[in-house]
Amino acid sequence: MSERLSSPFASDLLKGRTALVTGGGTGLGKAIAMGLSAAGADVVIAARREDVLAPAAEEIAAATGGKVTFDLVDIRNLETVEALAGRHEEVDMLINNAGGQFPQKARDYSPNGWRSVIDLNLNGTWNMTQVFGNQMLSGSGGTICQIIAIVGRGMPGIAHTGAARAGVLELSRTLAYEWGPKVRINCVAPGAFHTDGWEATYDEEVGQDMSGVPLPYPGRPEDIANSVVFLASPASAYVTGEILYVDGGHALQGPISALPADGYPERNEPPSLK
Repeated sequence: MSERLSSPFASDLLKGRTALVTGGGTGLGKAIAMGLSAAGADVVIAARREDVLAPAAEEIAAATGGKVTFDLVDIRNLETVEALAGRHEEVDMLINNAGGQFPQKARDYSPNGWRSVIDLNLNGTWNMTQVFGNQMLSGSGGTICQIIAIVGRGMPGIAHTGAARAGVLELSRTLAYEWGPKVRINCVAPGAFHTDGWEATYDEEVGQDMSGVPLPYPGRPEDIANSVVFLASPASAYVTGEILYVDGGHALQGPISALPADGYPERNEPPSLK
């Protein structure tokens, strides 16, 4: 039998609880699922592609010795979300990790490009949150963790996802009022994590210069996983409506553009005041 995955948490911290992770077959979602499983949770990873989910579930189970299954969902499609909830009625921890965007100057967005990102990152997250949140409210409660992005400084090059992620943050703060104390809901904001998804999305120059960041190096996927395990566990029992920046201090200081330096024109002269 292979050696169990090392974790900073007790292996039975989440024993007897079930976690559902969207986008759990790759990148940060897979790391989150791994961390939850290592802490003793039964884990369901969900996304649109079985060919990605099946080997990921097998890999996580082999690494942690836990129960890991997969299921299919398109979070933008409410019918598939409701069907997923019908197959998994005892979810204690929902991690809304699925999402995506493309870097582009805002002036160049097509109407469809704007809508596609808003629909995935905001509406899709809402679909999952409402459907599974209602299950938790009607049952024994639970926790929800939203994986968003650094918000509050502006997000040059990805204004569409900045708008969507900020919307999820304010939604979560509002639901913390409406759904507490039965359901706790918090957000995690990753900084620079050079996963395969990052490399496929951004120019190779983006995220390389971190000289102005207090911790001037990319994060590890397990840093996000550990933060999610904390927020989903009894260790954070008195925490709700919060955002946890896991970014090495990037929200405080450091370059934040999603486009390379030559992706913007030179600054124009200020307009004349009349």
